[in-house]
Amino acid sequence: MPHSDEISLLAELISDIRSGRVLAELSEARSHIAEQYQAFEDIMAADAPPHIYGVNTLPGHREGEPMPADFASSYQRNLIHNHCLPQTEFVDRETAYFIHLAKCLTISAGGALISPDLYQILLDLSEDPEFAPQIPAGASYSSGDVIPAAYWARSVLAARPDYDLKPGEGMALINGAFVHIGTALAGFSRLEKVWTTYQETTRQFLMRVPANDAFMTPAAQPRVEAALRFVTETSRYPAPGDLQPPVSVRAIPQTLSAFHTSIAGFARELLASLSQPSSNPRIGKTVQVETRILPSGSFVAPSLSLATGQVIDSILMLGWTLVRRMEYFLSGQVEGVPRDGTGPNDPIGLIQWPKLAAANLEHMRMLNSRRVFASGGATSYGVEDFWTHGMIVAQQLSGCLDTLMDILELEQTIQRQVRDETSSRTDTTPESRAAGFLYSG
Repeated sequence: MPHSDEISLLAELISDIRSGRVLAELSEARSHIAEQYQAFEDIMAADAPPHIYGVNTLPGHREGEPMPADFASSYQRNLIHNHCLPQTEFVDRETAYFIHLAKCLTISAGGALISPDLYQILLDLSEDPEFAPQIPAGASYSSGDVIPAAYWARSVLAARPDYDLKPGEGMALINGAFVHIGTALAGFSRLEKVWTTYQETTRQFLMRVPANDAFMTPAAQPRVEAALRFVTETSRYPAPGDLQPPVSVRAIPQTLSAFHTSIAGFARELLASLSQPSSNPRIGKTVQVETRILPSGSFVAPSLSLATGQVIDSILMLGWTLVRRMEYFLSGQVEGVPRDGTGPNDPIGLIQWPKLAAANLEHMRMLNSRRVFASGGATSYGVEDFWTHGMIVAQQLSGCLDTLMDILELEQTIQRQVRDETSSRTDTTPESRAAGFLYSG
């Protein structure tokens, strides 16, 4: 099949981003951005320009206060430095790059008070291998990630110290959902390794545990069908009268499909977020096609937070089933696998390994069982009264992926310890590859 589904499209976009080249859609947006900013300048050149948040007003709950005249010229740059509160933990270099590209893409979608000159600087920096913005890993509740965004903006200005910010650009740089989106994009980029490793460990498991035709119930998604073919390819059919294995084993097709569904929804929301304007205020048009500077809530991405939470739920689900099938694998009920993986010279064997996997699972549950909108908060005397916790939940996803990989590696080690190295069923031919995100049928 062509790479037309959300997962493949996003995987291809990540590959393009990692290439370090300016994306075509970013270059194509230059003229539109120039037109929009010119319309904004025309509005501000009027005899009585309107009050516009972050341009000629103070920020946050002080929006209604007039800006001191002697502060106007330095306001945009001071706004950035004012929001760089002390921080000690920062995102890794690749996540910072994803955040930068997320900003470029959301600006290219239109609406931001960014001049073509500043936009070109951002594009140039996206190709600069020396540009490594320092962005805090916390200090965010995603009702506008203004503290980490201000650190990013300060890095941009440090890379181009001669550039003088134009009206509105300081607020436009630190505003928007780009920190949330970029952090989530970094989490998605790590999902493929988990997806393929899960298939590989399941395949090894089913070399010992029989699988039946129910495992190949037709799936709507070709990638899921390919994954099920891969994991069952070397399995044998159960003998008549065999006791049925635990539900965690019988439901492998259902849990694998559910995991894929959560990844697809996550990819869909990321693609949507990257292609939409995200700023406040926003350049827009009235129904009479008159350009206006409009207040906007597009700097929050609740759908992305919810989709990320669904992936976390699916990872918790997989972790549970992995622990249960490890216990079953070493229970003495699987043909050819001694209880606890013991041997003639090792009466204890692998007795402790499933316990460590269970401890890892409980650790992951304890840290990540709270849902995104289980509670809420407000700042700025109630002005910022809707939080998506986007950066937090995206970082939780990365932590869950680390823990799930630890559990998968424990299972792989158990399988290696008991595997018959001479079995011809362990051979993997070039036609028997795990179905990755760019699987093409």
